[in-house]
Amino acid sequence: MNDSLKSLSRAPEAPPTRRRMPAWVIPAAIAAGFVLLFFLLFRDRLLPATEVRVGVVRATASESPSASSAAEVPPPAKDAPMAFQASGWVEPDPLPIKATALVDGVIDEVRVLEGEGVEAGQPLATLIDDDARLALEAARESLRMREAELAEHRLSIEAGEGSVAAAVARAEAATALHSEAGDRLSRVEGLAKGSISETERVKIRAAHLKTRADEAAAQAAVAQQRAEVERLRARVSVLESAVKAAGVEVEQAELALSRTTITAPVAGRVLRLNAAPGQKKMLAMDDPDSATVAVLYQPEHLQVRVDVPLADAAGLQIGQRARIRCSLLPDTVFHGEVTRITGAADIARNTLQAKVRIEDPSDLLRPEMLCRVEFLEVPRGPEITIYGGSLVTWVPEQALDGGTAWVCDPETKRVDRRTVEPASETKDGHRRVESGLRPGEWVVLSPGNLRDGQRVNPNLIEP
Repeated sequence: MNDSLKSLSRAPEAPPTRRRMPAWVIPAAIAAGFVLLFFLLFRDRLLPATEVRVGVVRATASESPSASSAAEVPPPAKDAPMAFQASGWVEPDPLPIKATALVDGVIDEVRVLEGEGVEAGQPLATLIDDDARLALEAARESLRMREAELAEHRLSIEAGEGSVAAAVARAEAATALHSEAGDRLSRVEGLAKGSISETERVKIRAAHLKTRADEAAAQAAVAQQRAEVERLRARVSVLESAVKAAGVEVEQAELALSRTTITAPVAGRVLRLNAAPGQKKMLAMDDPDSATVAVLYQPEHLQVRVDVPLADAAGLQIGQRARIRCSLLPDTVFHGEVTRITGAADIARNTLQAKVRIEDPSDLLRPEMLCRVEFLEVPRGPEITIYGGSLVTWVPEQALDGGTAWVCDPETKRVDRRTVEPASETKDGHRRVESGLRPGEWVVLSPGNLRDGQRVNPNLIEP
């Protein structure tokens, strides 16, 4: 009892005290972490870069390439090592093909969709053809009218020729009567006076004068009928020309009616459809696609549009072999060949565009698919053939360290050691190299203690 009272009266023991962490430790640790991360990410920029002098690898045209050296260069092979690579996009080779409406009109029916295969001459779409049918019927009626006029005119010529024949007969009869009257008058004039009465003599003279007038009138009628026939004959050529013109109008109307059906110019696949029922198609418009119904391409003729960085563009050449890979078919490697190099570089992207024809493309490939193109090395002698010409590569002698040279990337400003094969020929402080360097690259002059991947501060020395 007493023990329990003592325990109740005893003060409770205080819990052991813990040392609290100072409040500034956690912010200090976070700040130290950020400082460490910042140092790891930007240590190259914080540390001073090595100052180096760099020169540019030059290229000159070969003055007299020998036939033997050209013969020693073997043709490019499909299994040659890769020289460089770049991204590109699939597109039709050489160009897409447009199916165009050749007459103005409004789309009535669209018979194909995007991605469908079409045959040459297959209808793609039709225009509303009511006006064209009416124009054709009017042209045909005009032709029939012209033909009827020509037939009627020819009948008039035949009738005129009959009239000429009748007039000639009448003229001959009048001539005969005039001859008979003249003969009677000559006999009467030879008789002595008193043989016939003077009245009879006057009648014979009057009859002779009348037959003369009748003969002249008949001859004039013959001339008039013949002139009319000639006029009718001359008009035949005019009417025949009118018939031909009406026939041409019929052909034009038939052509316009046939053009209301837009057909595929070649066999291929619809790349883009630019038509819908009710849409207008106009030829004389500023919009280049105002009359385009569909854009086609041939799946068996594809190429890759590649943007090659200028640092690698020096290795491009027509006929260069390439390997093409596409994410659509990751296990398939397509082979190709450089067919064209554009005439101007892209100043914004700092690239030069090339076209690479795809050999035996897959039917699954579609235009604008992203591809990766690996350009293969072309075995060369001391001269490099580029864009159809021959170039010789020269490097400053100060950049050579035996059989190596340090190449500086102007974008990352880092250097890497490159093995080169220098030749014995020198020119203006430069030595010719047969392999290992490309024109336009920066090389370090008088390299000291450098290491691969080291960041430097290049100072370009112009010759």
